[in-house]
Amino acid sequence: MRTVKQVSELTGVSVRALQYYDEIGLFKPSKVTESGYRMYDDDALEVLQQILFF
Repeated sequence: MRTVKQVSELTGVSVRALQYYDEIGLFKPSKVTESGYRMYDDDALEVLQQILFF
């Protein structure tokens, strides 16, 4: 599992953009921790890759 910051660094998409994608329902995190942190697994990263491709 990766944090939103790690996904941002890996993909070049800003943290704010990832948060916005979650807000509009385009790209949901795999898990949200009790403290509210968004976590992403490898399947979620594949979905993000497809979103960025199109």
